[in-house]
Amino acid sequence: MHVECWGGVSPGALYRELHQLEAEELIELLRNEQIGRRPPRTVYRITDSGRSALRALRDEALGQCARPPDVVGVGLLFGAFEDPARVRELLERRHRATAEALEMLIAKRKRLDEQGAVSLDVRTVFRRGELYLQAELAWHDEYTATFATATVNSAGAGIPRAGAQGGTPSRRGSTSLEDATTLVALQEPGR
Repeated sequence: MHVECWGGVSPGALYRELHQLEAEELIELLRNEQIGRRPPRTVYRITDSGRSALRALRDEALGQCARPPDVVGVGLLFGAFEDPARVRELLERRHRATAEALEMLIAKRKRLDEQGAVSLDVRTVFRRGELYLQAELAWHDEYTATFATATVNSAGAGIPRAGAQGGTPSRRGSTSLEDATTLVALQEPGR
């Protein structure tokens, strides 16, 4: 359910992945079934090789701290700032959508809690999602309070970066998106 939200994959891509997993013998066909007038469905079972691969992926995922791609940062840095009012409008819309998503997530967790359908593991995953959305809202509030009235210049506009000597742009190029999003230049209007 809702694999596009938690798994980052569309249902169509999920079926392609299932066929690939089956070809790699990480899962195997258990049965085909049809209940009533519902569409037929295929039930798979994980294989021993699949369990080993899953454990390796789990260890990799839980053993590192990697930030996902920062599409908002890219949008702010390189997203046509000739229209700051439009950027503010888009960020206000994003703030509202984020607040709604947080409300829905909390409501869903509470509903499942009341039904006794939430294990400790599931509750911690819900809580992680809630904290993530709360952090996004805090960033939005900080952005609005601090930077929304400033003119944001794109990273390629030749604005000196923090720490550059003599008021000239640094010669060292950004090596990652994190560098780029950390080094955005903000300038007061009229400067």
